[in-house]
Amino acid sequence: MVRINLLPVRVSRKKEAGKQQLILFALVLVLGVLGNYLWAASRAGALAARQAGITRTRSEIAQLDRIIGEVKDIKAQQAELREKLDVLAQLKNARTGPVKMLDELATLTPKRLWLRKLDEKGGAVTLEGTAATIDDVSELMAALKGSTQFRDIELKKTAAKIEAGYRVVEFTMTANVAYAVRPPPAAAPAGRG
Repeated sequence: MVRINLLPVRVSRKKEAGKQQLILFALVLVLGVLGNYLWAASRAGALAARQAGITRTRSEIAQLDRIIGEVKDIKAQQAELREKLDVLAQLKNARTGPVKMLDELATLTPKRLWLRKLDEKGGAVTLEGTAATIDDVSELMAALKGSTQFRDIELKKTAAKIEAGYRVVEFTMTANVAYAVRPPPAAAPAGRG
């Protein structure tokens, strides 16, 4: 029988298997390092893209804030201009209003009613006068209620009196005039747009 020593073959196979395992371990290690590098690079790229997006969004917000500020300034200027136009319209009415009011009062006053005093302050008119009868006072009140120049007519007092041998009625009434200059409304506090 022939004897063959297989020991060197086993040792060489073990060496060969050890080399293969070592190469495989090195290959796994290189692939692991390469995979980690690629993963870290992709995460860094995603982080850079998000930071660029945040920077872009912040610049857009700053630009929109500037535009909102300009719009608020324009609205404030518009409100100020509207107030000025309202004041001008009120002043125009106040200039022609008394003439119209007196003309209408002269037209509406009954023949047997005499006005002694007309006092106007801040849009409120006080009329004092004498009438032949209470019906004349009532007629004046009814006429003033249908007027375009007078509002909120109120009879304050009436009193019967003998004057020059005739019985007369003295009266006092108040009303508001339509042309009165009213103070501009208080500006609303600036709110968030």
